[in-house]
Amino acid sequence: MPTSPQLLIFDVNETLLDTKAVTTAINKEIGNDEAADKWFQSLLHYSLVETVTGDFADFSKIADACLEMTANNYGKDLTPKTRETILSEFKKLSPHTDVSEGLQRLKNAGFILVALSNGTLEAVNEQLKSAGISQLFDRIFSIQSVGKFKPHPSTYAYVLDKMEISSDKAVMIAAHPWDLVGAARAGLQTAFIKRSGKSNYPLSPQNEFVAEDLIQFSDQLIH
Repeated sequence: MPTSPQLLIFDVNETLLDTKAVTTAINKEIGNDEAADKWFQSLLHYSLVETVTGDFADFSKIADACLEMTANNYGKDLTPKTRETILSEFKKLSPHTDVSEGLQRLKNAGFILVALSNGTLEAVNEQLKSAGISQLFDRIFSIQSVGKFKPHPSTYAYVLDKMEISSDKAVMIAAHPWDLVGAARAGLQTAFIKRSGKSNYPLSPQNEFVAEDLIQFSDQLIH
């Protein structure tokens, strides 16, 4: 039986915010419906390369470099201005339709809500403010304070330390199984949100919570 949680840590992109606008922009500019998926895979890959090899670069710089590389792989040469325009879509993403209500219900129930992003603190604050949900969070965190990307265990430990809460009383909520594996290995409870196109990793530790959206997740937590 899992310990009753106090702290809820939310991933941002795809978990809270709908990234379809970015996907559409990348696929349209490169001219291939698989380009955005390839770009995102390379973004995760090279952010992990930075962490594993002991280096660090802003997520936005890695995103731009991977977009240039992905376009080249499809025989396209995107100018820096074009890449900047595409990636600027991240600043104005809308929340999934369940997010505002789900977060509000959890906040009203007394849970502590924080966000944790691989993006810079400036970027994630801008995203959540633009989406109209920043006021629902008690704190917003970026991995840039740690110098390592999720799913490195130190990124989750940093949040726990700042919030002064033990790992067994915290839940990491994400639509990305790799994020949840990292959190589970750091001792946190995990909640998998089954956004469209997302499947759980079969070798991951068992999630304490699995839900279709944040409203269903809030139903599971609020008794």
